[in-house]
Amino acid sequence: SQLDHPNILPFLGIYHQTTNSPPMTILPFMEHGSLQDLLTGMPIAPGTFPRMLIGIASGVAYLHSRYPAIIHDMLQGNVLLDSGGTPCLCDFGLSRIRHEVTRSRTILQEGGRLRFLAPELSKGWTKRFRTSSASDVFSLAMMFYNIWTGKIPFFEFQSDIKAAAKFRKGERPTEPTASMNLPPELKEQLWELLHEMWAQKPASRPSSTNIVNCLMRIFTASSDPIPSTQHPSQVQPQLGHQVGQVLQPLPGYSKTSNLLIKPSVYHHKLNHIIHPLPQE
Repeated sequence: SQLDHPNILPFLGIYHQTTNSPPMTILPFMEHGSLQDLLTGMPIAPGTFPRMLIGIASGVAYLHSRYPAIIHDMLQGNVLLDSGGTPCLCDFGLSRIRHEVTRSRTILQEGGRLRFLAPELSKGWTKRFRTSSASDVFSLAMMFYNIWTGKIPFFEFQSDIKAAAKFRKGERPTEPTASMNLPPELKEQLWELLHEMWAQKPASRPSSTNIVNCLMRIFTASSDPIPSTQHPSQVQPQLGHQVGQVLQPLPGYSKTSNLLIKPSVYHHKLNHIIHPLPQE
């Protein structure tokens, strides 16, 4: 609730379906869904491209500036779009605080996340690892590639495990050829930035703040001005009339629902999302 940034989805509160149900976080309703919904096998519109990259990177830089740094799960589904198309990072329940969490995780359980996971985090079938700001930067590079091309990293391989093996060997996706029509100089600068962001050694990757500054320089010199957008905290959740009242059961939710498979439901009447907190 202390996070306040235009590219961070604000936290509105906690809701209990019943006394025995797990708590759920209440978030503003984002009518354009997630970045994953937007990327349907094609790159986004060129006019949206600069604001999307800078907005996502700015949100990550803000999280990394906290003490201790907040590490985010960089997946397209964890980026929501408001009515104006502003990208907002969410799902901090799946994020980790740097220097505090080390836990065992089986990479086979990560699904598509393997294609965005830094190579130092996916060595072996089961690995005790610690996420970091540098691992976020690697994942951010893969997300930028996805936004740029409309394709997931190593899309030519159906297996996520094979894609992760490519990363561990130091291989990277090929330079986009048939993506959006970008000026050659801008394309060259972006590709150079991606190479720095997905460097094999974590210490060689730039900080998220440097990434934002670099993107600003690239697009300021090569593109139209980036329009200002509404801060998501200005989106009214419309909760006032519900004070002291019992909310109706949420559609599609039951005590037997698998909360990890079905992570969120939209409560259209209240214009917000009620999202189950992750259960360890």
